Amino acid sequence: MNSMNAFRITMGVFLMGLLNTGSAQCNDYDLMLLCDSATMTDIAISSAGLSCAFNPDPSGCFFDEASVLLPTMSSGCIDCFAQQANCALNNCATICAFGSSEACDECIYSNCQASFEACAEIVDMDNDGENNICDCDDNNPLQYPGAPGTNQGIDNNCNGLMEVSEMGEVGCPTDLSGDGLVGAADLVIFLGMFGCMQNCGDTDLDGDGLVGVSDLVVLLGQIGQFCE
Repeated sequence: MNSMNAFRITMGVFLMGLLNTGSAQCNDYDLMLLCDSATMTDIAISSAGLSCAFNPDPSGCFFDEASVLLPTMSSGCIDCFAQQANCALNNCATICAFGSSEACDECIYSNCQASFEACAEIVDMDNDGENNICDCDDNNPLQYPGAPGTNQGIDNNCNGLMEVSEMGEVGCPTDLSGDGLVGAADLVIFLGMFGCMQNCGDTDLDGDGLVGVSDLVVLLGQIGQFCE
């Protein structure tokens, strides 16, 4: 048995004692944590499990450890992970102990993923292939991580920036000098307003109220463009 399989079994046994019958679920902060810090969350959950596996009060120990390692994760979301681990133990213990990691992961996904997502309320409301963990608008199929720009003035790819391909088609907003060409003259005008936080005029290219790096990215992306 390799160390990863042994760990999965140990965690499953340990987490059985953490289950309750409530309809626990992950809140918005939990989903944000799962999106932005997935690796850190996995490490923290694993660390808490290993630290408390042989504690006389494993349930209390686990939640104490998890509350320190993951201070923004709710106890309900931790319970969802606990239920998934218990499901894995009941359905996949033999496969995980003696099979490959791929077979173990497939077994857990096939038997336990749906119930975990139901517990955590992980859904894909707009059917764009990206669930609400990282989808910045799960009611708009045009917005999800990696989505192409649609020139409609929305953050299609959910990166928090308004990129050239996402900006609404309103002429040539980066031609600040009005000479029909996005070039050095526009860059000089822009740099003169860099850091502006109010009354920034046309230099606030992404409309976030600040002339900064994201606006510079927009401008540089159109350098050399002729405007009709």
